Amino acid sequence: MERVYRTDLKLLRYFLAVAEELHFGRAAARLNMSQPPLSLHIKELESQLGTLLFIRHSRSVALTHAGKVLMEESRRLLASASQALARVEKIGRGEAGRIEMGIVGTAMWSEVRSVMRSFIKDHPNVDVVFREKSPVMQMALLERRELDIGIWRMAIEPTAGFTSLCLGKASFLVAMPEDHPLVNQPAIALADLQNDYFVTMPTAHSDWAFLQRVCQQAGFTPLIVREAVEPQTVLAMISMGMGITLAADSYAQMQWPGVVFRPLRERIPADLYVVYDEKQATPAVTHLINALVYRNSNRSNRR
Repeated sequence: MERVYRTDLKLLRYFLAVAEELHFGRAAARLNMSQPPLSLHIKELESQLGTLLFIRHSRSVALTHAGKVLMEESRRLLASASQALARVEKIGRGEAGRIEMGIVGTAMWSEVRSVMRSFIKDHPNVDVVFREKSPVMQMALLERRELDIGIWRMAIEPTAGFTSLCLGKASFLVAMPEDHPLVNQPAIALADLQNDYFVTMPTAHSDWAFLQRVCQQAGFTPLIVREAVEPQTVLAMISMGMGITLAADSYAQMQWPGVVFRPLRERIPADLYVVYDEKQATPAVTHLINALVYRNSNRSNRR
């Protein structure tokens, strides 16, 4: 059975001072302590290890072979311990750590993108992992503590114990080919799209479960003829005349050749929400939440 050593770091620091000074008096002064207790600590360490670490003469001290080995190992162990403690201290201040972040793909085309850019730049030791999941899946992962934060586009009542904050107001628009018959309409009724073909992203990675329910409330089930994993692929298919889609208004901020965006008469909210467990939030998570909410409050104040 492997022996378990209970030597603490303090004894190793005492030993290293004597090993580097090769003089108990100078080592004691370096450690701001008197020589007798230092000598007792070294004897205690030798007793724990069952071997002599120093050859003591009346006027000099020399390291034994075991002492030389322990000096090198002590330097490595103390440096490693210092690095580990410094990292834990940074985690406690929110300057390091890991954030598992659930998100719907459309959120990355919103203000969240610029907030995350600044956060990652300002917190280089925080590892942010993005997991693209539907709102339902994100909530399930939050409950299992497999996510720290969830971001999605529709207001749903989170599980008890979780906090939901609105990060920004937005709306869904109709994205259509530039030669679509309704392209000259200033606003389009959702029901007018019931005979159109739809190109979408898979429900598991987007807002389409929510949007299908919205269409059904308007009296029709959207006829989905194509699916693509990437939103730019969806918009490329629309530019080819394969169909239309409903997309968050953040997409309209960019130029998509052959694609026209038009508002709906009935506003479909695409508001962004962040959901998290305030009691379980690490300092890094709290810093990120504050950055997201601060950006939203600044935008609201400018309006």
